[in-house]
Amino acid sequence: MVIHLFNNTSERNAITKTLTNEITVTGSLREESNIHNPVMIINSPSIIGFNYAYIPDFYRYYFINDITSVRTGLWRLTLICDVLMSFKSAILNSYAIIDHTKTTQINNYLQSEIWRNTVKDFTEIINFPSGLLETGEYILITAGGNS
Repeated sequence: MVIHLFNNTSERNAITKTLTNEITVTGSLREESNIHNPVMIINSPSIIGFNYAYIPDFYRYYFINDITSVRTGLWRLTLICDVLMSFKSAILNSYAIIDHTKTTQINNYLQSEIWRNTVKDFTEIINFPSGLLETGEYILITAGGNS
């Protein structure tokens, strides 16, 4: 099974990772592994220093949780699925209401314990000079204005 190893310099909770120093190795699943947290055996001179992996057969990216030397040139990798990077396209193409974000820290339109809205109350009532017609009329109500 082909495994791509990388150095990941991004935060774990970043959806897009910065991956460098890619090498490609082959490995095999260790007995009774699963796709979410596989344990791989890799035959390679050295894989110390790598902290991230991609397994094309599983279509998933993984954090390398542990590297154990089995014997000279044989390594056991314990991996944990990086759900954000693995499903990045689906996440970025979905529609959602965002409560907090990395760039703005808070969505001012949702209630929160750190609510930051300023409320300015101004009401203006304009009467219809002839009243309302029985055939129906449109009434426009707006909210907003200058800060």
